[in-house]
Amino acid sequence: MKKITLLILIGFMMNACSSDDNKNNSSDYYNYITKKSVVSAINFMPEEIYPGADASKSPVLKLKLITEEEFPCINFGISTTQFAKGNELIVRIDKIAEPGGCFTAIGPAISYIDLPENTDKITFINGDKIDQYSIDITAQKIAIALIEKHFTTSLYNKTFRIPTNSFAYVCGTNKNNTEIYNAFYTLVKQNPDFTEFEFEGEGRIPYPETTNGNWVNHPSKFFKYKDVKEFNKLAAILNNYSAANIEKNSGVSISIYGWNNIKFHSWLEN
Repeated sequence: MKKITLLILIGFMMNACSSDDNKNNSSDYYNYITKKSVVSAINFMPEEIYPGADASKSPVLKLKLITEEEFPCINFGISTTQFAKGNELIVRIDKIAEPGGCFTAIGPAISYIDLPENTDKITFINGDKIDQYSIDITAQKIAIALIEKHFTTSLYNKTFRIPTNSFAYVCGTNKNNTEIYNAFYTLVKQNPDFTEFEFEGEGRIPYPETTNGNWVNHPSKFFKYKDVKEFNKLAAILNNYSAANIEKNSGVSISIYGWNNIKFHSWLEN
């Protein structure tokens, strides 16, 4: 009987300690907590995007938030408030933002928020729910590790950064003209200023890994260049190759995606 009583007492004390720990954790964020949860579930990922619509812009690092719930307009947003606490980024979910005009297609609510390069911890607050992740941001990769979660999900544990002075060769063909993929790939490789590379290890690649919608979606190839003038010459090279080798409505698409938002396409005059 004494043993049973002792075990019950120990269990009660452990539960009390655990409750105190949770209370202390919540108390650290007391000033940020609101009474009511706004969303049931949010997915998130780091992403480098290009500011504005102008070409030739260096990418900036953002945190993309995506609700699991879908809404009647595809341009619903997520209103948030961000706080900085040392190297910790605190993101409070405030509300779902309805658009002024509706893009008539269902989809999730989406938001992009700034992700400072020195961030080493992310805390999400949704009502009284608190989720936390550690994050390691380097020039090559972003790694995210779970600490505690209730309503969020990290879509990618690791994400590659977009290398400076890099570009992707992305090609899709029909079934009867697949040779075009290797032919233009060979043209690109012939330039001594271009060095082919691979994204080594685990992680989401920030360039398209294949085309989408062609009969044959070939794997993309990635290069780095030393001289931007050599990269810019790809516009004329692609124009000339397309005019001589790609028939209209043949199911072939070739794209060059540069690290700084410069793009060349086989179906356009670059």
